[in-house]
Amino acid sequence: MSLTAAALRRVAVAAQTLAAGGLAAGLAEGAGWPWPLAIGAALLAVLVGFGIGVGIAFVATLGGAGIALDARLPHPSDTPPRQPLGLSGALACYLSECRAVFRMFNWLQPFRSRITFDSPANADAPTVLLVHGYGCNHAIWLDMAPTLAAAGYRCEGIDLEPVLGDIDDYAPTLLARMRGIAARTGQAPLVVCHSMGGLAARAAQVLALRESDDPPCSGIVTLGSPHHGCALARFGGGRNARQMRWHSPWLKALALAETPALRARIVSVFSWHDSIAGPPGTSWLDGARNVPLAGIGHVSLLRHPRAVDATLAALASLRTPAPQQTPQQTPQRTSIFM
Repeated sequence: MSLTAAALRRVAVAAQTLAAGGLAAGLAEGAGWPWPLAIGAALLAVLVGFGIGVGIAFVATLGGAGIALDARLPHPSDTPPRQPLGLSGALACYLSECRAVFRMFNWLQPFRSRITFDSPANADAPTVLLVHGYGCNHAIWLDMAPTLAAAGYRCEGIDLEPVLGDIDDYAPTLLARMRGIAARTGQAPLVVCHSMGGLAARAAQVLALRESDDPPCSGIVTLGSPHHGCALARFGGGRNARQMRWHSPWLKALALAETPALRARIVSVFSWHDSIAGPPGTSWLDGARNVPLAGIGHVSLLRHPRAVDATLAALASLRTPAPQQTPQQTPQRTSIFM
């Protein structure tokens, strides 16, 4: 039986605690440091190591992590050139990402996953289904959900399991949840996804199109989703990590299976300075509405005020009737869901 994301995060927190305890004991017993000083130094060492890991992720992602220059995506012609952050902007981006990563992975996911989302007072409020990314659970949305509820949305979460499973296997589960919400509320939900969750939602739309003509959701907002792949995915474990590799066969098949109408109901919110989904531009999705931000890391997209505002604006734009599909928009058959 595979561990849940919450259990895996608790194991990671326990490992960090043991490492800090072992280092503190070594400094106190072996080097003669006073215990308070030894404990403080050990905790600082763990935090420094944590920060180094975040820094390496930024450098590897923004630098392409081994992806040849001629294999990367050109900057979109209809988008203003990316501007350098400057020292203060880069430092603010880095520190914000460190705080977000520590909070998401060491507190919310391992210890707060049983908390439910707040509901708006309006019983007829539109439902937003929140879909997490790789190696995570629904608790990553606990920072954004209150703002969504205050804006009049009813938030529901889903956990995609197993943690290292096949995205193709997540799609039917996600589709069933969308249809269940529609049957219960009388309205197809809006879907907000982080990272890999956006790929699962796109796959669920393709599956729905093959099974019926009814769209399963009112639209999809993706936050930092690697629509063209992720340089760091080759270092990840599981089938889903392999599917997210740069220009993977799975991603190409997914793109071929989509219609213009499906793409038109997607809003891709992303940062040019994402610390995980890169090289820069991987979240740009042709046919969708793209909302580029700057100076925000991958996990920070879940809580940064500018990212939250962009999400609210995207949801508002999607609350319009979906375009009708024409016979010419029939998707190509691919290996997905055959």
